[in-house]
Amino acid sequence: MLVKKLQNEQIKALKSGDKARLEILRYILAQIHNKEIEKKGNLSDEEVVSVLKKITKELKESIASSQKGQRMDLVNSYQQQLKIVNEFLPAYEAT
Repeated sequence: MLVKKLQNEQIKALKSGDKARLEILRYILAQIHNKEIEKKGNLSDEEVVSVLKKITKELKESIASSQKGQRMDLVNSYQQQLKIVNEFLPAYEAT
């Protein structure tokens, strides 16, 4: 249950005060929740991985556009978020 793991990680981040990790985990869970509303049911782990891949793609695009705009502060932030998202992707799919 990938969703349960994400929820547990969110609670850990909240308790430890890790705001950056908490922020991206909340975003991931919100995207999953939106997909569940769209589907009108719970998502399987494969569907959750699909949501994570979509978030990964968005973050990579944000990194590229921030690099073009020479906003290294944003690049570093997006790279940190991407690293957290990749923790939850299966090893062969994380890039």
